[in-house]
Amino acid sequence: MRKFVIALLIACAWPVAAFAQAPSTPPLVLHMPSSARTSALGNAWVAGRDAEVLFYNPAQLIGSRQEIAVSVQRPGPAGASVAAASAYAAGRWSLTLGWGVHALGFNVDPSAPYPYSSDVLYNRGEAHGQSLLLAFGGAVAYKGLRMGGAVKYVTDMATTPLGIAPPVSISQHTWLADVGVAKTMWGHTFAFAAQNLGPTTSDDPSRLTTPQQYLAGWSHGRALGPLDFAGYAQVTMRPDWIAPAGGAEFGYSWLEGYNVAFRVGARRPETDSENPVSFGGAFTADRITVEYGVRFVDGGRASHGVTVRWR
Repeated sequence: MRKFVIALLIACAWPVAAFAQAPSTPPLVLHMPSSARTSALGNAWVAGRDAEVLFYNPAQLIGSRQEIAVSVQRPGPAGASVAAASAYAAGRWSLTLGWGVHALGFNVDPSAPYPYSSDVLYNRGEAHGQSLLLAFGGAVAYKGLRMGGAVKYVTDMATTPLGIAPPVSISQHTWLADVGVAKTMWGHTFAFAAQNLGPTTSDDPSRLTTPQQYLAGWSHGRALGPLDFAGYAQVTMRPDWIAPAGGAEFGYSWLEGYNVAFRVGARRPETDSENPVSFGGAFTADRITVEYGVRFVDGGRASHGVTVRWR
């Protein structure tokens, strides 16, 4: 276990790409973790399993708990987000359907260049922005191979009040698609997803274009004495950017239906101001789970998130 954590931290700090930080790509909401759990685990969730895995790999909807999850996050002083997701078993071939929404509101400096990076969330400005993600997807299983797809509608908008200079007027939107596969072998889950499939160039100034990216990952769970352990690893790949990430979760249950968990994660940050390490925890009582996640930013600042799950 110690080797896993050390290897994860080294990988996330290693300069695997020519850029010190990721090139900014729209929409901003796609760069935010979808829940407190994913935030605590380094946003490495392509091989994870719960309702919000729809945002990472729709193939992993199969086997996820039938629940409703609502998350509120404060990524910085200039922004706040709300996300919700749910999944339902629907029929033959393990058919599972899921939906999700993630809305981010922020105040940005009017002089900040677009597309925005997550750095704009750490300093309040006079331009008002919104970034939205709506997703619906499903998955089936055939001979042990899980396959899934999702359709996404994304938007980026920002405006300045009258009299504020320089004026900002951004309103972009588009439809995108994700596809993914996953398979469990020898107690380990291996997963791959292709995201943001859609137009990469456009002559229409209102059409948002975002680069395609690919996620490859692994997960494994086992008992460690009285504890339940789960490990996650992921590599994110898009033009001019490769980012390893991962996390570990330790759970303890003293009574059926009651559980506490501690989480730690690390990732290659997309901006220079973000720190790689994150932490979190969870408490489950019967059908309700409350989760917390925190990520750190330079200057002693932190990004906080809370998720409530009901099943």
